[in-house]
Formats: sequence, C-alpha cells, structure tokens
Amino acid sequence: MRRITKPERAFRRVFLHIVLVAGCLLFAVPFIWLASTSAKVPDEMYPPRWTPQVPPRVVHSPYIQLRDNERAEKPLRVSDENWERLAGPIQRAIADKTVSLAATLPEFFRPYLADPAMTEGIFARLLKRTPDELFDKPEGDVAVWFAHDVDEAIVREVFDAVYRRVALSDVVFHGWDVTVEQPAAEEAKFPWSVCQGSAEIITRPEGLRRPAQEVHYSFDKQDVFDLCAVLPLHMRPDNLKKIVVSNHADRSWHEIRLTVELAGRKWEAAQPGFLGSDRWQDTTWQFRSEDDSSIKMKTWLRLDDAGPSPFNEPGKIKLNLEYRQAAGLWAGFNKYANNYRDALRMVPFWAYVKNSLILVTLNIIGQILGSSLVAYSFARLRWPARDFCFILVLATLMIPAQVTMIPVFLIFKNLGWYNTLRPLWIGSFFGSAFYIFLLRQFMKSIPADLEDSAKIDGCGYLGIYARIILPLIKPALAAIGIFTFMGVWNDFMGPLIYLNDQRLYPLSLGLFALQVFQAGNYGLMMAASVLMTLPVILLFFAAQRHFIQGVTLTGIKG
Repeated sequence: MRRITKPERAFRRVFLHIVLVAGCLLFAVPFIWLASTSAKVPDEMYPPRWTPQVPPRVVHSPYIQLRDNERAEKPLRVSDENWERLAGPIQRAIADKTVSLAATLPEFFRPYLADPAMTEGIFARLLKRTPDELFDKPEGDVAVWFAHDVDEAIVREVFDAVYRRVALSDVVFHGWDVTVEQPAAEEAKFPWSVCQGSAEIITRPEGLRRPAQEVHYSFDKQDVFDLCAVLPLHMRPDNLKKIVVSNHADRSWHEIRLTVELAGRKWEAAQPGFLGSDRWQDTTWQFRSEDDSSIKMKTWLRLDDAGPSPFNEPGKIKLNLEYRQAAGLWAGFNKYANNYRDALRMVPFWAYVKNSLILVTLNIIGQILGSSLVAYSFARLRWPARDFCFILVLATLMIPAQVTMIPVFLIFKNLGWYNTLRPLWIGSFFGSAFYIFLLRQFMKSIPADLEDSAKIDGCGYLGIYARIILPLIKPALAAIGIFTFMGVWNDFMGPLIYLNDQRLYPLSLGLFALQVFQAGNYGLMMAASVLMTLPVILLFFAAQRHFIQGVTLTGIKG
C-alpha cells in the first residue's frame, strides 16, 4: 500500500476545511438573509437585494437623491448593445425637455431641473410605459419619443420623490376623552420658527403635494438645531393625551426629539425619532401613562415629566423639536438598529420572553424528571408486563399529533386550564416516548455491578436512581434539555390553541401578533425573528460539547 506523503496529507486537511467552511456558509445563508433584511426599511424590499442600503452622509438639506429602486434599469427584452447606444442620448433629451419646462414650474424647482438624479428618475418612470421594440429604432426617433412624454405632471411627480427635505405640516392634539383638536387659525397654520442653530424655514404654500414649512439646515458649525411653536390649546391640560406632528423626513437618519411645555410643566421625549423616511408621516408623542406597560401596540414615543417650566400661558402650549446630527457611523447605526428598537418598544417583548422562559424551564425540568424516571423503571426494574408496556409507549410515537389535538384540548378545557400556561408544561412531567426510549437504551448500557454495589450498601431504588443513574446519564440529559428548549422556544401551535390572553403569550405567538398589526413591514418582522433566534444560537454554541457527546453516546450504546 502506498504511503501518504506530507504534502498530500496537508492538501487533504486544507480541502476538508474548505468543504466544512463552505458547508457552514451554505447553512448560514438563511440567517444571513434574515439579519440583512432586519436592517432594511420598507422601500428597500423590492427589488430584493442581499445588503441593506447605506444611508447618505447628510450635512446640508434639502438635496436631490434617488433611491436604489428608483434608478433606471435595462428592460429584460432590450439588448445590451441597444441599451448602451441609446441610454445616454435619451437622458440628454429628457434633461433638455425638463429644463425647457422651467417657466411653468415653481421657482425653487429650477436649480434642480438639470440634476442627473432628476433626469434618471424621469427616465425610470417613462421606461415603465415604453414598448421594448422602441429601442430597435434609430437614436433620433427614440430620443424624440421620450422627450415628447416629458411634461409638467411627471416632472412634479419625480421632483416630489427625489427632493429630500425636512418639512412640517399639521399638529393635532388628542385627549383622553377621545376629543381631537387641530389648531386651524391662520396664525397656527405655519407655526414653526427657528430658535437655535443653523437652520432656515421656508413656507411652501404650493408647488408640492402638501403645503408645509420646509426646513433648510446645515450642520457645518453646530450639530443641533431647534424649532419652536406656540399653539392654542382649548382642552384642559390634564386631558391632553398625545401630540401628532405631520412631518416629512430626508432619509438622513438624524435624531428628532420633542419637548412640551404646558401649564408650568415640561415633558421631554424618552425615545428619539429618526429622519429615516422620505415620505409624509405622522409622528406621535404620548404622555407617560399606564398604556406604556400595557399589551397595546405602542406606536408612539413616550413623553416623561422633566419638572417645572417657566412657560405658563393659559390656553397655550409650547412645542420644541430638537434635530441632532447623526455624525459619522451613527447614521448607519440608527438605520440598521431601528427595526430592533421598534420590535422591543412596540410590543411587550420582555413579557413574551418571560413567558417563554417559564415554559422552557418547566418543560426541561419535567422532561428530564419524568422521562428519566419512566426510563429507569423500564431499564433497571423488573415488574409484570414491563416489555408490553414499553411497546405501548413506543407505539404512541406512530400516532400523529393532529389525532390527539382535539381530545387533549377538551380534557384541559374541562379541567379549567384553558387560557393558562398549564397545558403547555404539565404534560412534560409525564415524559416523552422518544426521550424515554433514548434514556432506556442509555441506562441499559450501565454495568449492573454498580447497582448491586449500591444495594449491598443499603441504597434503595430511588437512591440508586439519584446517586448512580442520573450522574452517569448527564450527556443524554443535556441533549434532552437542548432538544426540549428548542421545541418549546419555537412552539407556535400549542400557545395558539390554548392561549387567548396576550399577557400570557410566549415569544413565538407574540411575534405573530406583531405581524398582524404590522403587516407588510418585513424588516420589523425579521428583526423580531433575529431576536428570537439568538438565544437558540447562543445555547448551541454554549452547550455544543454536551449536545454532541449526548447524541454520540446515545447512538452507540445499548
């Protein structure tokens, strides 16, 4: 037989490691996609990409920018040659036509009309209604066709989409008695003014989709600026529940915080908001109340009491919006961590975690205690019909869970245990057929001499079980504990059947409730899923030695 040389042995070792690493990466692909999607905002979901967009470094605003999914892309049926030949002339024709419409557009549009982002945005929209056969025609005909379709309406539409700006519109007050109050007086229509920092407010009564106050800011000298407004408030101060501010963000991911002064008291935002969107949105701030600790979906930012305030004008409320720059890598951190912050804030996440930990702990204790006792009786004790009973236990493995689901539910319901956690953990103390079989085979491999020695020393059956058997089957018990943890932590059907009170939901069912209220926000759902997956991953890496040892020993013994 030929002897393997050192270079061949080294090559085999390197090749084996490459295969192992490739296998690990292959199995890690779903988790990588999960983590990547958790850092995305809703408008990044289509077309699908592996990596989330990096937020721009914004020091001056407003500015012009296209999102990645707003860029012009080659139609599938257009050849690469025709695309390269025509894309440049088409965009030049679009730019010329756009500039020629300047007289019909608002004056503040004009500095941006020749911007490449404007041109490409118009080009991308026209491509959606362009027949692919047009790209087979001469350059001049194609350019004329695209230029002809550029009109004032599409220029306004594209400008409103690519014009990144901070703007403020309506302010609405909501009371605890469900009253809604919106300052409608002319002096309250555009109430905001700059109280600190390098910023300027421009009133835009027309030109865009919504009349608003546009904020032009610069962070060259200061990293913060404040906007103030004093508004009439007709409801009682103690009746004011929340404040809703309609605003437009510029995708800069700078922080925004609200301070409220009313009736000689001051309230400050406990959590920051972020300029992460490029569309109109309503940001809600709500005064601290029992709602913050309830099971409600928390779509608001909390206001905490910050002590006395010198502002005490009857029938007036003072609002202060602080904008703070996200310098350096903070913009990226604010964006990538935003879905995680919302997942932890919007639902009673830690209450769900507590319920899951309770179920996991009780089920692990129950399975280890119940399965090991039953397995001990089958493996080490002699009693009538023992083998027949063991066959019956194994036969239960062949009964589908769907068959017993309704009878078991009726039993627990008649016991008065519906909508409690008891049905989700009591059954574990009766053992599991699979774990009983696994432990029985493990116990049968333990030498009988140890048991005989213990009997000679006066040890009873329970003493032998506690002092001899359990210490020798620790690897198998560790494997059962890990399997039980994973099964209970990820269990969805059991809580869905037996629980109706959201305060009792474990994490698996709690995330389903989040999905119901936030349908379509896949980034938020993926962030919550990552938070749920992390304990399982950490458990595996922390206990992999016991897990592998238990699986190996239970596979070769008996």
